[in-house]
Amino acid sequence: MLEYWIVVTIGVIVVICALCITYLYADNQELRLVRSRYQLKVYEELLHAVTDLNVAGSDGYKLDMGKRRLAQTLNRLNLVASREVLKGVNELLDFLNETPTGNYDVLRQTNILNTIVKAARKDLDPDSAKDLEDMSFRFRFYAPPRG
Repeated sequence: MLEYWIVVTIGVIVVICALCITYLYADNQELRLVRSRYQLKVYEELLHAVTDLNVAGSDGYKLDMGKRRLAQTLNRLNLVASREVLKGVNELLDFLNETPTGNYDVLRQTNILNTIVKAARKDLDPDSAKDLEDMSFRFRFYAPPRG
């Protein structure tokens, strides 16, 4: 009779431990999903801010609003981005600061943005990023001609 209670007690403990481990794993996955969703939103905002700068052209008001949007996005980006993304963003900021009027080399900007997007994709979905990297895929960005 004593052996029966020991087996039952051990079985209950094993079931409780399995449930706890399952709960912790599910909670960890949910937290990772929330972080990825927020990172995606911030990365998307960064690209929207760069597009606003590109579209602004010589319009001073639109250029100022694009710079403001970029600054606000950078505040969030500094909190959630990976090291590779932050390095790319620093390179982008240096590039944008070289020519504050907005008459800069579109090809160089595209190369910098490709670096940022590849690093962001590695953060969000490493498998997909690896596939695109193997293909030497280049992303395109909207940059209207300067006039």
